[in-house]
Amino acid sequence: MGHSGRRGALALAAGALLPRGALAQAPDPHRIVVPFPPGAASDGIARLLAERMARAGADPGPGGTVLVDNRAGAGGNLAGAQAARGRPDGRTLLLTIDTTLTVNPHLYPDLGYDPGALEPLAILGSFAQVLLAHPSAGISSLAGFVEAARARGLPYASGGIGTPGHLAMEGFRLAAGLPASALVHVPYRGSGPALTDLVAGNVPVGFLAISGAPDFVRDGRVRALAVSSAGRLDTLPGVPALGELGFPGLDMEFANLLLAPRGLPAGMAARIAALATGLLDDEAVRARFAGWNLSSLTGGPAEAAAWIARARPRWGEVVRATGMRAG
Repeated sequence: MGHSGRRGALALAAGALLPRGALAQAPDPHRIVVPFPPGAASDGIARLLAERMARAGADPGPGGTVLVDNRAGAGGNLAGAQAARGRPDGRTLLLTIDTTLTVNPHLYPDLGYDPGALEPLAILGSFAQVLLAHPSAGISSLAGFVEAARARGLPYASGGIGTPGHLAMEGFRLAAGLPASALVHVPYRGSGPALTDLVAGNVPVGFLAISGAPDFVRDGRVRALAVSSAGRLDTLPGVPALGELGFPGLDMEFANLLLAPRGLPAGMAARIAALATGLLDDEAVRARFAGWNLSSLTGGPAEAAAWIARARPRWGEVVRATGMRAG
């Protein structure tokens, strides 16, 4: 027998010693797609969920490999398209902020996929924006901010076109009746760089997520003028909400959503939702959310779908009124 024959015989013998089905192709790993790089809050939530799924050991958890697939770019559209191409078997999930579904359909002429191909499963925390001003701007109140914007125009930082900070500032501008010339958008590649430049005094103001802002506010490097949520934030209890400052009902919050390719088998959506929202039953996880300046708001498929249905037309009006465009 030649060398190739002996190798073939050994392979067959090895196969005979393995359990039945072991030579069959292993199932695809579970995958949670995230439209942000590692380190973002959504990425952190996805990793907590991946750990919980791996421990579950039963459908929909694999009891094995659960990958977090970071697909940053195009305002979440790359991640959305990647998830939408998955099979509706519970092995592909998308963890994103709601703007991927509520803003991007208005903002981009071509998303690269049909957002209707994604099925909402859960809400995992909500978050607000904080109106910040550098001390050198000489602005110490919301009224002072409006006055300065009317008088001289103010450049403002955001994490990019169509991001929560951009939407919150333009939503406020419209509510306050300020002309477009009163606020000049300075988009950055993410909220982190925008906040860094604001703290350095390179841009005077910004409506930004507060993941790093509380410490900057407490030590006086920036001033917090208002928060975009319905009420005050636990991390900045001395900062009033817009509703307290003459803008009742102006509540601009955003949520982390979990979605899957549409068409999951009966009962699977509810099981995945329960697994995901169960994260917040853990006190240590709630503390992690608080550290990311996220609320512990949770909800299942119905609540996630309702959030999208409520926010999409609202942000569509802002996009149209301001002429926002991306892509």
